[in-house]
Amino acid sequence: MKKKFAIAAIFLITYLVFLIVTLPSTVVLKQITLPKQIAISGVNGTIWQTDIEKLTIGNTSIEQVNAQLSFWSLFSLTPKLDVSFGDPLLSGPEGQLALAISREDMAITDLSILVRANEVAQQLTLPLPISAQGDVELTVSEVSINLQNNQCSAAKGEVNWSKAGVVALEQNIKLGRFSADIRCEGGALALIVSPKNDLGLTFSAYVRQGGRISGNGYLQPGDKFPKALNDALPFLGNKDSQGRYRLSF
Repeated sequence: MKKKFAIAAIFLITYLVFLIVTLPSTVVLKQITLPKQIAISGVNGTIWQTDIEKLTIGNTSIEQVNAQLSFWSLFSLTPKLDVSFGDPLLSGPEGQLALAISREDMAITDLSILVRANEVAQQLTLPLPISAQGDVELTVSEVSINLQNNQCSAAKGEVNWSKAGVVALEQNIKLGRFSADIRCEGGALALIVSPKNDLGLTFSAYVRQGGRISGNGYLQPGDKFPKALNDALPFLGNKDSQGRYRLSF
């Protein structure tokens, strides 16, 4: 009798493991309520390896998303996903990251994203129409979000805009190099632009609790300021007593 019970138990456990291993990703995603600004289409695979044709966040579309769940991470009660996305032949960003989630924190590590600068520019509210040139590369060694209060608790990374340039007022304008640091400030995820740029730009952008985004800074034209952009300065409003134009959103 005990032998039959043991065999039945082993069979049941094996069957349950089989169900979990082969559980379609679509079944899991149906149980999750996504924010209104996020949409997913073309989901295939199992919970261990999921393929998503397109992930849309606001006005940004990310194609060919692949996520692999680490089996061993489940034993630490901190599931870890290795995610890759995009393709050089497709529009939208391309890159990879590792995502780990526990009861208290969500941690992103080894994040690397490459996106065309013009795709970023078209998401911004600018005083005049422009198209941007070059690529923007974002690398982050770590970002940790406290899930209890949805605040940034740790972040370290940088953003580099290589071969920076814009086409504005029918002119091709070279801007040199732009870089920015990523860190936490007062619970917000912050992007701080390095003041070492030809535009005389100082700017800080923040992502706060609830996904609220804001930014502020100044543009102070100096000796290296591209002369071709002088005609665009009146679109920024009036300069202050220090010769700076206020920027904010």
